[in-house]
Amino acid sequence: MSSIKRSDADRKTKLTSRQKDIIQILTKFTASRPVTVGMISEMLGVSSRTILREIPHVEKWLTQNDFHFIRKPGVGLILDENVENQKLILELLEVESVQKDYSKEDRRKRILGELLYAQEPLKSYYFTSKFHISEGTLSTDLDEIGKWLQRYQIELIRRPGLGILLEGDEGSYRQAIANVVYDSIDPTQIASLLRGESTEPVSKVGPVHNRVFDLIDQDMTAKVEKVLVETEKKLHIQYTDSAYVGLIVHISLAIKRLQNNEKIEMSREKLQQAMMQPEFSVAEEICDQLKEIFKVRIPKSEVGFITMHLSSAQIWPLDSRMGRSIDNINLRQMTIDMVSRVEEDLGIPLIGDDRLVDDLCNHMAPTISRLTMGLAIQNAQMDSIREEYPEVVQATEAACAVLREEIGVETIPDDEICFLAMHFGAAMERQLEKMQRISVVVVCPTGVGTSRILEASLKKAFSCINVHGVISAFRINPEQLREEGIDLILSTVNLTTDFPWLCVSPILQAQDRRQIESMIVSMQSKKREHPVGQVWDQITGNDVRHIVHVGEELLDLLEHMRFETLHASQSRLDVIAKAGMMFAENDRMAADIEAGLYERDRIADTYVKQFHVLMLHCQTNMVEHARFGYIRLEPPVYENGRVIFGSIVMLAPQSENNQPAVPHHLLGAVSSLLVENKTLVDQLRAGDWDGSRASIRAGLEVYYKQFLKKKIGVGDK
Repeated sequence: MSSIKRSDADRKTKLTSRQKDIIQILTKFTASRPVTVGMISEMLGVSSRTILREIPHVEKWLTQNDFHFIRKPGVGLILDENVENQKLILELLEVESVQKDYSKEDRRKRILGELLYAQEPLKSYYFTSKFHISEGTLSTDLDEIGKWLQRYQIELIRRPGLGILLEGDEGSYRQAIANVVYDSIDPTQIASLLRGESTEPVSKVGPVHNRVFDLIDQDMTAKVEKVLVETEKKLHIQYTDSAYVGLIVHISLAIKRLQNNEKIEMSREKLQQAMMQPEFSVAEEICDQLKEIFKVRIPKSEVGFITMHLSSAQIWPLDSRMGRSIDNINLRQMTIDMVSRVEEDLGIPLIGDDRLVDDLCNHMAPTISRLTMGLAIQNAQMDSIREEYPEVVQATEAACAVLREEIGVETIPDDEICFLAMHFGAAMERQLEKMQRISVVVVCPTGVGTSRILEASLKKAFSCINVHGVISAFRINPEQLREEGIDLILSTVNLTTDFPWLCVSPILQAQDRRQIESMIVSMQSKKREHPVGQVWDQITGNDVRHIVHVGEELLDLLEHMRFETLHASQSRLDVIAKAGMMFAENDRMAADIEAGLYERDRIADTYVKQFHVLMLHCQTNMVEHARFGYIRLEPPVYENGRVIFGSIVMLAPQSENNQPAVPHHLLGAVSSLLVENKTLVDQLRAGDWDGSRASIRAGLEVYYKQFLKKKIGVGDK
């Protein structure tokens, strides 16, 4: 029959097994004896509604193959073909590729896979039509999927008019995807699929996993695998089979997402933790090669996620001899000994920091392995760590004598020392933050109402404030508050008490913030004063002169800070010209400073993407003391796809023999504040000069206190 088209290309509609059964039933009936929906439902043991949902797909398949199907309301369903063509239909059904009729579990996995990779909300109709299910069945499926996703802190959201979508952070998505994939596929099977060596078609592997392999191809995975092999040889590391395959899948998916301009983000805290691991340098080496091969920009967050993979993969080789060696070392006791030495040198309590001890213990085993086997690792953060935390690095290096003696090595590379110093630096920052926290209570006439609003405002506006509760204005007991360690009362009404207090609006206004910031600076200064009972080590006259000199330079820097706004700037050259004039007394000085800043910017781009600012700095004989300023750009300057909100300006006097002097160290301390104190960056960008001054003053006071502790040995004895 020439009108019948049997080619695969024309038979586009795939049939489920149920739809195939319905067509087979239709061939058993004629125009004079039609079949009803009720009859079919009874024969197949399903409801009439289920059959009605299947009929449009049956009709579409018959029409595509040029068969005549008729629906007569009140009569029944008719396949209007002669006996010969009915036999032909049955023959076609035998060779017809049947669409899988999913089990409940498989269907839910497929829906989950679609949602995990969807870049926009999906309509419920998309799922009901794709899987031939009712709205009620879909709702039940989504309820179960939502419960499963809650384990990964991912929320399934259903919004009428918008659709179905998931909300969660990047790490949660990755963990969920990885677990779905590895639930039913072993690593060797994945490896075979990635390399195209599987004897089974991908369609038989699993419902969600097809979605994974749709996003990557063998050419991409081959390139990723080549990078991992080269990195393994170059850095003398070893991947386990599962870690190797996991990295290939992870990196391939990440590259595909980056090629699609999707964002990959990791929280700041998690990224900082990742950067303290030796595996971060390995991840950077991998990403450097990936950038060259795939021509994509790989964000630090992705380096962090790869670091997390590597950290759990035990990539540092351990032979049996080394295993016994580590077993014989009491890692925790050795770690505590090192922490004690650093604590003594820095004068900051560290032994009580359980997180520091735990992190160092976890870090120490692979470190010992590398040192004993003579394996080198590069620390990409070494220069910045030495610059930002010189005292911590020095104290860590001295404490490493414990490690050298324990494992019997003569030297420990600077890269390894700086990795350890990063842990101590993080612990020091945590301790300094504790020292600076202010304990407050909130009051109002009744102890409720507006004070709750104020409490919420304080928590949002001041990270250094601990709100210990809300009390009534009529129940203030100064003695009890002091016993509880409360520093300050913040009230919505005026008070009559000799306990420190401030009256502020429930929703903090600008003047309220300035009042609180000023009080915080004052109280933090008192908190950092020398406690009673501490012993001062003997100091020399030179020490005293140096202490005075640092204090004078610090006060001079604070006194001469300048903050300005530059309107209608056209380029960074305008900004550099403005910076040249900030601390100049005449045009000649301005020109000289401008030339120095321009030359430094020309040598290496001073744009800091993290803050969207220029970090203009240089040494010049036009100033005698350290100078710090900030230029706010209104509106921002745009260049080469980058936005510049402002510019840091730092000038240091020309030092003898170009050796770092006190002004350089002070400016380094200010630079550290910009990294460590997000409030300061926000204050500068907003043009809040009073707040900026207070933040810098508070930060430099912390710096000076630590300097004193190091210089004169203040600390518990």
